[in-house]
Amino acid sequence: MRHSIEDLIKRIGVMKDKAILLHRVRNEFAEISYKEYDHAACNALIEDIQAMALSIANDKEGDEIITEMEYKK
Repeated sequence: MRHSIEDLIKRIGVMKDKAILLHRVRNEFAEISYKEYDHAACNALIEDIQAMALSIANDKEGDEIITEMEYKK
């Protein structure tokens, strides 16, 4: 991995935050309000999450598992 475990944790946290925002945007309006959710905003959030997931999946350079704790000594 090119990135540290801590970096991976941060990236997954950002993905979680974006997923929560996506959920809120998608469910912003109740059916009885007759309003539509923002399709473009939802699609943009989905694309961001997928791009981040893909960058994590493609992080296969080397076989060392890096942690910031080892490099801060």
